[in-house]
Amino acid sequence: MKRIFRLRFASALLIGLISCGHLGTAAAADTTLPEPPSTSDKPASEKPAGDKSTSDKSTGDETIDKPNRDPAAKEDASPAKAEKKPDPIRIAGVFESIQPFEIKPDTERTKSWEIKKIVKHGATITRGQNVVVFDSKDIDETIQRSEVDLRLAKLSLDDAEFDFGQFQKTQELDRQAAKRDRDSAKQAHDNFVQVDRDRQVLTAQFSLKSSQASLENAQEELNQLQQMYLEDDLTEESEEIVLKRAKQAVESAQFRLDGTKISSDRSLSQSIPRAIETQEYALAKSELAYQKAIRNLNSERQRREIEIQRKRDDFRKQQDKHDELKQERKRVAITSPIDGVVVHGALTRGKVSDKPSLLETGTKVTGQQVVATIVNPDKLQIRVSLDEDKLDVAKVGQPCKITSDAYPGFKASGKVRSVSLVPYAGSKFDAVVQFKMPADAPAIMPTMTCHLDFEAKTKDTDKDE
Repeated sequence: MKRIFRLRFASALLIGLISCGHLGTAAAADTTLPEPPSTSDKPASEKPAGDKSTSDKSTGDETIDKPNRDPAAKEDASPAKAEKKPDPIRIAGVFESIQPFEIKPDTERTKSWEIKKIVKHGATITRGQNVVVFDSKDIDETIQRSEVDLRLAKLSLDDAEFDFGQFQKTQELDRQAAKRDRDSAKQAHDNFVQVDRDRQVLTAQFSLKSSQASLENAQEELNQLQQMYLEDDLTEESEEIVLKRAKQAVESAQFRLDGTKISSDRSLSQSIPRAIETQEYALAKSELAYQKAIRNLNSERQRREIEIQRKRDDFRKQQDKHDELKQERKRVAITSPIDGVVVHGALTRGKVSDKPSLLETGTKVTGQQVVATIVNPDKLQIRVSLDEDKLDVAKVGQPCKITSDAYPGFKASGKVRSVSLVPYAGSKFDAVVQFKMPADAPAIMPTMTCHLDFEAKTKDTDKDE
């Protein structure tokens, strides 16, 4: 290590002598210095012990000559040349208001507005001052027609509500009538099954029995008369009359008995069973009729409820439309929410349109068209459109130097506040730079262009990162 240090020191000394004009002396000294003895010719033990000068010269020659014969050592000893600093990376930007306010009708019902008065482009405005005033003639006529439509809709809804109330009451009566018919059929069926059927059987049996008794009574009376005739209790003429009548009574009783037997047999075998089927059919049919009536009533009620609800909704929409028109009527005059400068139209990423504004008295605009933008020149930021290859340059927190295209002497320092990682168009990325306006700055206005200079990365910077 000490030897290397001596070599470097000797090289530096030689360079100093050359720069001072002693090159000839150094060169002469260099030529008179003897070469160090070779170890292969004579061993060190054979050297005279008193020859110190030769030994010292050899040592001196080795110390001075070696750096001249070693180009690598001479290159290491030369001072490092200063590396040239790369040029900064320049990116374009636009001064914009931190919080611009768009002025537009912002109406849904009113599709078109005619400008009656508008503040000039670039004019200064104060908070609460009218920016634009529209002609109110069209919207006033629209509101008047809406009021008429609203009254008609209210009358129609009132009639529908009355009809719906009548329908509900009538439905309740119909429901009760259907229930009565079903209950009546059920009661008739129960009466027949529980009482009338047995009663009809007993009636048929009793009629047969009564006819049989009548026949027996008539026959017994005839027998008694014949017995009396045998005992001569009556005259011959009276005998014939009485016997004739008695025989007729027996014949009538016999005939009625035969008829009663037929009727009784028919009632027991046909009429009563058929009556049972009739009652069961009537009961089943009345139940079906009741279910159908209830279903029809429910369906009709639901249909009428939907219809009345539709009318109510239509009226409510008409009412909302009228209310919205009245609210939109208030947009006839739009005021500025802040102190600032008026810029006609909408700003696109802080820039005005390439075409001049044509907004003036008589111009018609849509309900959602931006008529003007109010910008505050006292609170500015810079909007930047970054190419994809500049994302690594303008990172969040990265400092930059700002210059203005309008004022070449303007200089400010800024810092990247935000960078979007999703492009807003193609390979363009949105970024915002915040900065502090210098106290002696000229009148920088929103929409003015500027340039941002970012420090280019070097190899040392990359290593540090």
